[in-house]
Amino acid sequence: MTEAERPALVLQLGLGARGRKWAEISRSSPHVVPVGYVEPSAEARSWTSAQGFAEPVFPDLPAALRTVSADLALVVTPPEGRAALVTTLLDHGMHVLAEKPLALTLPDALAMVRAAERTGRSLGVVQNFRYMPVNLTLRDMVQSGRYGAPTYATVLYIRNRDGHAPHLNKYPLVMDHPMLLEQSIHHLDLLRFVYGAEVEEVTCTTWNPPGSRYRGDACAAALVRMRGGPMVVYHGTWVSGSDQLEFRWRTDCERGVIIQRDLFGDLVEGAAADTELRPVTLAPAEPFMTDSARLLDDFIDACRRNRPFASSGRDHLQTLALTLACIESGQSGRPVSLSEFSQRWGVDSQG
Repeated sequence: MTEAERPALVLQLGLGARGRKWAEISRSSPHVVPVGYVEPSAEARSWTSAQGFAEPVFPDLPAALRTVSADLALVVTPPEGRAALVTTLLDHGMHVLAEKPLALTLPDALAMVRAAERTGRSLGVVQNFRYMPVNLTLRDMVQSGRYGAPTYATVLYIRNRDGHAPHLNKYPLVMDHPMLLEQSIHHLDLLRFVYGAEVEEVTCTTWNPPGSRYRGDACAAALVRMRGGPMVVYHGTWVSGSDQLEFRWRTDCERGVIIQRDLFGDLVEGAAADTELRPVTLAPAEPFMTDSARLLDDFIDACRRNRPFASSGRDHLQTLALTLACIESGQSGRPVSLSEFSQRWGVDSQG
C-alpha cells in the first residue's frame, strides 16, 4: 500500500448533533481510520460507549494531543472560539477540515487561513452542498452555456426549523444571525460555485418575526449582484407557518430556464419556446451523508496529492465575507460593495 492509498488517521473534535453524523461518515469510510474524539460534554462522551466505539474520547484537545497522533483533524465544534483550536491543530502538523462557518468574524477566519499557509498544512471548510448531485449538475448545465448566459435568478428557502429538536445543534438558538450564518451561507456559497462568479454588491435586510424560536434574526432577504453573472433575488427563513420545507432555485438564461424545485433534487429544464419543462436525471444520494462523505474523500485526496481543494479556507473567505456583508447591509440599510468590504478586512476579493 502506497502512502497515497493508506487510510488517513483522523481526530474528530465535537460530538454534538452534526458531530455524530460525521462520526458515522468517517467510521464507514475506507479512506479513514478514527484515532479518537474530543468532546467536553460527559453525556456526549458516553454516547460513544453506547455506540460501541473503541477509540478514546478526550475531554479537551491538550489531552488528545498528548495521547494520539493524526494526519487530519475534523472540527465539528461551534464556530465561536474555533480559531485557537484550528491553529493548535495546524501547529501540530495536522490538516484540518472544519465545519462552516469557519469563524464568526473575518479576522478570526483570516488568522486560521494564514496559520495553514504558514505551517504548510491544508485547511478545508465543509460546504458540503457543493457535492450534492443536483448542485453539481446545475453548475455543469449553467457553465456549459446550453441556454446561453444566466441573466437573473431567484432562490427561495422557507422552513419552520425547530431548533430544539434533538437531531439539531442548539447553539444557533442564541446566535445573532442564525439564518445567515448557519443556513444562508450554504446558499450564498452555491451562488459562487454554480455561477462561477464572485459578488459585486449585496443589499440585504434581516428580521426576526413574532413566534420565532431564535434569539437572533431568523429571516433574510437579499439582492445579490454578481460580477459578470446574474442578478439574484434571495429569501430564506427558519420561521414559517408551515412545517413543509419549500425550496425553489430558478435560473433564467438567455435562451431557456433551469429550475431546482427541491433542496436535494427535482431539477427541470427547458428552452424558451418549450411548452413543458423536462426533468434532469440525477445520481442518487442521501442528503447530508453522501455529499459530506464525498467532500471528506476529496479533501483527503487533495492533502495527499498536495493539490488545491475547492472548498479551502482561502476560498471560504469569499463566502464568509459575502455573508457578513449581508449582515452589515441589514444593519446600515445600504448596499455593500464586496471589493470594498473585503479590502477593509484584509481579504483578497479575487480569492
